[in-house]
Amino acid sequence: MQILTDIPNSQARRLELEARLERLDRPDRVQMLCLALDDPFPIIRHDVAEALQRELDDSLARWLEAIAKGDRPDPALSDAYGVPEDLVPVGSDRARIAACVALESSPTPDRTVGVMVDLMSSPNSDLRYHALIAMHRIGGDSPRLRSVVQETLSEEADPETVVVASQIVIRYEWAELLPDLLATRRRLRGEDRHQIHFSIGELIGVTDLTPEAIPDEERSEIVEECIRALRDERLTAAAARTLTHLQAQDAVPYLEKVLNRWFGHPILKVDAAAALLDLGHPSGEHYLMKALGHRRKDARGYALRIVGKRRLQRFLPHLVDVASSGDYHADTATLALADFGGPDALQALARLAETHPDAEIRRLATEGLHPTPDPDSFDASLS
Repeated sequence: MQILTDIPNSQARRLELEARLERLDRPDRVQMLCLALDDPFPIIRHDVAEALQRELDDSLARWLEAIAKGDRPDPALSDAYGVPEDLVPVGSDRARIAACVALESSPTPDRTVGVMVDLMSSPNSDLRYHALIAMHRIGGDSPRLRSVVQETLSEEADPETVVVASQIVIRYEWAELLPDLLATRRRLRGEDRHQIHFSIGELIGVTDLTPEAIPDEERSEIVEECIRALRDERLTAAAARTLTHLQAQDAVPYLEKVLNRWFGHPILKVDAAAALLDLGHPSGEHYLMKALGHRRKDARGYALRIVGKRRLQRFLPHLVDVASSGDYHADTATLALADFGGPDALQALARLAETHPDAEIRRLATEGLHPTPDPDSFDASLS
């Protein structure tokens, strides 16, 4: 029987898991993974869940759905996977959460999403958190997901799940849920409230909503709180973006303070400069030009990506020059050109794909000409 818990050291157990995944045939792999679903080490449970995603078929999904619900799976299924009844992790919250992650690749989305909807009423906040993420990844933009997200925003749910719900609102550009986000921010405090501010800003940024969609008094409160958040380096970048989305001209002097902050991280200064530039203030462009020649490589690279993502036309020739060169950041500039898009950037990429002496730059340029959407990502580590 493929049992890993006989290995007491978690790091050694993880290495053994990786080795067995390579050498075992499917029946033994699935048996090992089912038996390891309740491993005490979170990273191993995450590895197990990801490996199970690659093995999923209808019957294995049914077995995992039962585990996720806290039920005992059909004994015939457990027997088929070589899992003795006394080793089935029935009712283990750790196994239930890992099963939710494994089911993100369910081959039966309608049935599995129904399981996740039921789990949203669980008293376990971590289980609700992972069930919501699984719903998003399985079902995409669906009425059931929208209904669960709206309900989550309107309830006294745990803040972590509420923040994930707000991110899903942005992902699917559900502008009609702005009132729900506003009601949520009134209920929360501290950093959780800031996260909702940032989601509100991003929703305005990705939809046809304007800052005027927020009542004046509430918009002023959000702006004031984001200005205060600029002082916290963990929140500076998101606060600066939110102030841009809200067209908060009152924030200009505070963003300039970020630029002039002694010992401030240069990447955060680039974020502040981009916000100032978006707000139409010349100090933003001045600092971004400075950052493109910064002595620190991370600041230069980040400034290049900002230019690409913001499609700042005035800096496009600089992107082309760096990408065409043998500079350390030629690859970053090539990625920035792909972000930039448009006829001029695509023409430059086509030229790089044909003529750049570095094979890696040619490859990146070729990929940039045929982009694929980035997968969604949530911080969904197993608790």
